[in-house]
Amino acid sequence: MPKHDTTDNTKSSYHYLHLTPEELTHVPPAELLQACLESRSLLQIVIGILSTPNASPTERVVACDVVYTQAMHMAKEPLSDQPEEVVADIKTISDRLGLRPSAVHTAYEALAERGAVRIDERILPKPRHQLSLPLDQDSSADTRRK
Repeated sequence: MPKHDTTDNTKSSYHYLHLTPEELTHVPPAELLQACLESRSLLQIVIGILSTPNASPTERVVACDVVYTQAMHMAKEPLSDQPEEVVADIKTISDRLGLRPSAVHTAYEALAERGAVRIDERILPKPRHQLSLPLDQDSSADTRRK
């Protein structure tokens, strides 16, 4: 029995993912095939995420959202050779998925432990240097004398 090559020779670019069904009716057959392959590839990824036995349901939902959001981003933006940072707004994601922000944050941390996402250090603004006023120095000196 001959073996079939099941690897996709297509790049995961998701050029057609954002098209509506009405727009797909006007796509030439070769491009329609590419659109089907892109959708199939994305569906296989989502099925793989959903069938992961060691992940919580929240982790699975958040992981599917990450993959789908990234695919939609790739469909709308031109591809670049440079890796680009994607900022995930926990509040927006929690509203979109109907989950608590703490649950989404916990799921992102679990995904980061698995190597699925990278969470960079948060860079918080430096604390402002508080100027001392002459009156502040006098009052502190008075309290030391008493």
